[in-house]
Parts: sequence; C-alpha cells; structure tokens
Amino acid sequence: MNSPFSSPSPPSPAQSSTQSPSPSHHLALSAPSDTPRPPYGLAPYGFNIADMINYAWRARGFLICGALAGLLVAALLLIFLKPHYEAWMVVAPPREGAETLNFLVENPPPILAPMANQSIPRAGEYVRFQQTLRGPTIAKILIDKEGFLPALNQKTTFRWSSGNLSGPTQLSQALSKQIRLDPIGATDSLRLSYTHPDPQFAVKMLQSLVLTTDQLIRLDVRADVQSRIDWLKAQLKTTLNPDHRQALTKLLMAEERRRMLLSINTPYALSVIEPATALPRPVTPKPTLLVPLCLIIGLAAAFGIFTLREDWRKKRFPPLHAQLPH
Repeated sequence: MNSPFSSPSPPSPAQSSTQSPSPSHHLALSAPSDTPRPPYGLAPYGFNIADMINYAWRARGFLICGALAGLLVAALLLIFLKPHYEAWMVVAPPREGAETLNFLVENPPPILAPMANQSIPRAGEYVRFQQTLRGPTIAKILIDKEGFLPALNQKTTFRWSSGNLSGPTQLSQALSKQIRLDPIGATDSLRLSYTHPDPQFAVKMLQSLVLTTDQLIRLDVRADVQSRIDWLKAQLKTTLNPDHRQALTKLLMAEERRRMLLSINTPYALSVIEPATALPRPVTPKPTLLVPLCLIIGLAAAFGIFTLREDWRKKRFPPLHAQLPH
C-alpha cells in the first residue's frame, strides 16, 4: 500500500493504452463538420497564394495545352491573314498668297469697296475638298481608271479572298470606311491614311484621290469664273456710262486673274504638307499583339475548362465527409 507522501508510480502500459485517444477522436477534432474544406477547387470563402499555386499546378496539363493551342491559332492567323500597309499624307488649307483683289482697285468706288478688301474664298474650297474626297463622283472616276478596280478588290482580310466592288456607290461606301481623315492637333491640317496589301498602290490611291478631287473642284470653279467673264463682257458691250464701264472692267480684270490662277498646275483647294508615303512594315496583323493575345485567350480557356471539370467531379463524386450524416 502506498503512503500519501510517496511519489506516484508511472502508469502501466495497459493503462496508457486505455487512456490514449483513438484516431477517430483526432479526426473528429481536426475536421470541422460545419464548413468542410472541399477537396476540389479553391476554398469557398477565400483563398491564399498557396491555394492558387496548388490549383495552377494541378491544372498544369490544361494550361500547357491551352498555351499550345493559342500559339497554334496565332501562327495560323499570321499565315492566312493578308498583311496591310499604311500610306499617309498631310494636307492643309490653301496658302494665303496673292489672291486678294485690292491691287486691282486703287481708289474703289462704293460698289467695289467690299470686294476690294476680301480674298477669294479658298477656305470654302478646302471644306468642299473634305466633303467630296470620298463621294460617289470621285469613286466613279477612280473606277474608270485602268487597273484600279482589280487592285481595290484585293483589299480583303484573308489571302485567298477577293472583294466584290463593282459600282461607284459600293466604292464610295468602302472609301468612307477605309480613308481616314484625322485632324492634327488644334489646326486645320488633316492626316489622310489608307491601308492596302500593296504599299505602292496605297500611295498611288491617296495621290489619285487628292489629285482627282482637286481637279474636279478646279474645273467647277473655272466654269463659274468663265460664266462670270462672259457675262461681264456682254455687259461691257451694252453699257455706255463711263463709271459703270470702269467698274465692269475692273471686275473683269479680277475674274481674268482668277482664271489665270486656276490655270497654274498647283493644288488649288488644299496645300500638300507631306506627300503620300507608305510605312515599311505592315500595320496588320501585328505579331507582337496577336501572339500574346492568342496566348492569353488559350490560357484563360484552359483554366475555365479545368474549373468546370473540377466542379463536375465535385458534384459527380462528392467527398466522404459530405456524405456522412451530421
């Protein structure tokens, strides 16, 4: 019999084995029954970096396949897409030069005073140039030029396709989308740009558009000037008053001078600041933009497929603790 002051004897092996908790007891304490952690996917109420790395590692096969598929799609697009080169030029309103009429009238009478202090309205011709550049009239003239229509139908997305432009209306609608007029800063200057698979034709297209539009405006203005000249000459034949004849003569001189300016072989409705030129490299497709984009899309698609697969497995094969009764 042990005394109360004696040290306690160590427990026997039988007692220690009976007092140790069972493995099921440890499992019940370590696994909460209310919010169990799912074995598939990320945690339902948040995740950390370790979960993300583990989840990405489990999806490595899908991600590799998605990256390879994205690179393959990018390579096929680079092979089948038709490269387009951009041609551009800069135009501005016509220069203000010797267009004023006051040198014709030293001491103008009251009837000629307003006209003596104003310039020939060239700014309105510049606005007309912008409005006519992509219209059906210019499109009809371009179609009639030899070789233009087949070259215009080569502006397509894929290498094996061709366009079906056949009339001025269709070409005018196409030019409204393809010819860009971008303002430069706060000035009246415009940057004209056009893309085409053939860079030389792109430059030729811009030059022909600007030249044809300017010549059309020039011919129209010249016809108006000629009609005024004919009217002034007819009035001079029937006018006997010396003052009226002097006024008509000065007006006739002004119109004759304007007709002379219209005959000069320089742009009339605009000023060419930078002539048409083509960029040395195609603007579309861009490998530096297309390859990363396809790669990201492939990775995102693979990650989405893997997530759907994991959700399907979780519903099809629920974990063991979700089947046990609470």
